[in-house]
Amino acid sequence: MRGKGNKPRYLLVKEGIVKDIKTGNYQVGEKLPGERKIAYQYNVSQMTANRAIQELVQEGYLEREMGVGTFVVSRDPASEVPAKINIVLLGDFIRNQNDYEKTLQTVHYLARDVYMGTMLRNLMEVGRFHKCEFSIITASTSFELEDYVARADRMRERFVIVNPLYNWQECLDRIGRSGIPIVAINASWENMGVPFVDADNYLGAQMAISHLGELGHKDILVFYSWPETANTQQRIKGAKDKMTELGIPYTEDQFININAIGIWALKLIQEKLEVVLRRRRVTAIFAAGFELALAANSALKNLNISIPDEISLVGFDDSPAAIYLEPPLTTIKQPFYEIAEAAIDILINPQNKSSKLIPAELILRSSTGLARKS
Repeated sequence: MRGKGNKPRYLLVKEGIVKDIKTGNYQVGEKLPGERKIAYQYNVSQMTANRAIQELVQEGYLEREMGVGTFVVSRDPASEVPAKINIVLLGDFIRNQNDYEKTLQTVHYLARDVYMGTMLRNLMEVGRFHKCEFSIITASTSFELEDYVARADRMRERFVIVNPLYNWQECLDRIGRSGIPIVAINASWENMGVPFVDADNYLGAQMAISHLGELGHKDILVFYSWPETANTQQRIKGAKDKMTELGIPYTEDQFININAIGIWALKLIQEKLEVVLRRRRVTAIFAAGFELALAANSALKNLNISIPDEISLVGFDDSPAAIYLEPPLTTIKQPFYEIAEAAIDILINPQNKSSKLIPAELILRSSTGLARKS
């Protein structure tokens, strides 16, 4: 079917929509009318309108969201530079250091932390598919974070905030109103101020305790770290709630904060175990972090305690190294790639501002077994 000047009608529709986008009749982020309305507006068939829209999606002017509609995502795709995603790391581990020291500490932290290393690799893998650029920056105060956002290039910069703390709530409320695409990962709570994507840490901890309960364990010790973080608090609450539901008695001294990393975490866990085992029976340990699980595994071996014959062990964050432990570690697996996909989608699609909790998964291996009889 030809239109004026012997030009195909779908091209006329395309040109008309592009003109409306460039002149501002359709704003970036705005939802287009449905295909039937566009077909009626240009006096073409719905099939012709569909072809025009599909080509504009391929060219980068529009984006379709299944079941929701078609949205304007660019006024001039050909001239756009790649989105720059700033990954912002927060926390006390970088406090009171100059920029050079903060950078060194950040690299050291990323190199050793299972969650951070895996999460950042997945973010970059997904982001590069969308031709994004990345930078890693650090902020030890909320003022630093707000300054980064205030100075950002609003046309191309976006922010991933890793592990925001509850006491940054006012800052998150303010930057959430900035209009710049921002998403938080590794933390979640209601009314955060910015969209978040996270594993369901509460249900993950419940799965760990439920598994131990099914094996007959009633004497469970829980090791955790970073108690100021939302995820740790959710893991603790999930464990306590499931113990209560299953009728597993517990006291607060069964939940032990390991405020250390590396060799110091191993020494502290071993010391705590020696003290606890002198005064009470323990048949299982839930280590609410992978490094804690590694330290607990080594501490039990140092104390000549058999896993799982004497004490079962469950970890959190399923590192590839988990299968090489002796015995291989039962653990809660976080959906790293799915978190990365959802986070990047929020950053590159202006109409998507929906937070998302993604289920974790219990991975059964040989470090858990039936509770020993007294």
